[in-house]
Amino acid sequence: MLTAQDTVFLAWCRITGNDPADFGEDERDAFRARPQVGELSRTSYAILLHAGITAGRPGSLPLERWLSAVRGVELAAA
Repeated sequence: MLTAQDTVFLAWCRITGNDPADFGEDERDAFRARPQVGELSRTSYAILLHAGITAGRPGSLPLERWLSAVRGVELAAA
């Protein structure tokens, strides 16, 4: 079963066009340990995708920019 942090990682891979299989377990652990991942993991998948597509560029989606975009989408929806 996937954790919420795994879902964030897989969404990040999908948005950036990276293959999750290209990352070793150490790299996945480091990604999941980032402080932004905790907050992103409490976000619905639909908002993660929408905000990530808005904030990302092919091959790049800084977590700080993704989190800011999530906050913007959530505010707009409120």
